[in-house]
Amino acid sequence: MSLEKMVVTYLNDDGDEIELPAKYEVCPTCRGKGTHVNPSIDGNGLSREDFDEDPDFEEAYFRGDYDVTCEECKGTRVVLVPNDPQCDKKALGEYYDAQDRAAQEHRSECITRMRESGCRDV
Repeated sequence: MSLEKMVVTYLNDDGDEIELPAKYEVCPTCRGKGTHVNPSIDGNGLSREDFDEDPDFEEAYFRGDYDVTCEECKGTRVVLVPNDPQCDKKALGEYYDAQDRAAQEHRSECITRMRESGCRDV
């Protein structure tokens, strides 16, 4: 029986692909459920008034009618993350910097799409 080496990869500032030893952890987005509410439903937050205005919406929301497969783990309920004690600290810092940049780019793209679709709350 052979065990495959688990790694996460990222591109450093020089454009080189770097591999870090990894381990599995529960997905922080869905908290191990494999699904989450569609961000187009509650991405800007919901208030008590949203539910008070439409009790059927509240029931459907909490029943899971608006859930989608988790965008981060693709429904697997776990994600690979760097195995910190085994990682080079400089490479680990670069990895998290790259993750932060990717998350910011994703947020910017989402805001642009929402504005293009006519949403005025962004």
